[in-house]
Amino acid sequence: MGSMTARFRRPASLSPARADQIPGAPDPAEVTDLAHRSAAALLDGVRHSEDPETVDRVVGLARTEGLGDLATLWSAAPADSLPGALWRMYVLHTWAQRDPQDLLRRYELGSTTVPGLQLLAGFSDPPDVDAVRRTLDRILRGAFIGDLGLALRRAGAVAVIAAHGSAHLADQEVDGERAAGLTTQARRLLDTGEDLMSAGRAEDAGTLT
Repeated sequence: MGSMTARFRRPASLSPARADQIPGAPDPAEVTDLAHRSAAALLDGVRHSEDPETVDRVVGLARTEGLGDLATLWSAAPADSLPGALWRMYVLHTWAQRDPQDLLRRYELGSTTVPGLQLLAGFSDPPDVDAVRRTLDRILRGAFIGDLGLALRRAGAVAVIAAHGSAHLADQEVDGERAAGLTTQARRLLDTGEDLMSAGRAEDAGTLT
C-alpha cells in the first residue's frame, strides 16, 4: 500500500513503556496537544487518501488495535474537541459491533420516547441486528470520508435514543442494584449523545478542533 496507508495506520499511543522513559510525569499540555494533532492527522490523512484499505483500517482501529490504544490518547480529551468526539464515536461503534442486540433493544425502547431522532440516526424501520452494525459502520465512515458534522450528530442521536431506552429498562427492572446500574448507563449515554451532537454543531460552525 501507499505511504499514506503506512503513515495513518493508527494513532500513535503513549504506552506505559514509553511513558516510563519520560523523566517525570508526562506534561498534560503535551498529551493534550498530541491528542489533537493525532486526531487531526488521522482525519486529514484518510480524507486525502483514495485507498479503500486505508479507510477500512481506520474504521476498524478499535477492532484490530483495541480501545485501549485509542483511550490512551483520546479518552481524556474534552468532549467538545475533535479527539474527544472521535473517541466517543469509536466507543459507540465498538458497542454496535460487539453487542448489537443490546444496542438494538435499547434503541427500540428509546425510539418510542424520542421518535423525532430516528430519522437522524438513520436506522432501517424496523431495525435489526445487521442494520445496527451497518448503520454505526456507515456513521463512523462518514466521519472520515463524508460530512463530519452530520456523522457526529447521527452518532449523537443513536446515543440519546439508547439512553432513553436504558432508562426504560431501569424502570422495568425489579432488582434495585441492576436498576441503579441501568440508570447510570442511561445518564452516561445521554451525556455522550448530547456531547456528540454539540460537537457536530461545532464542526458545522467550523469551531471543532
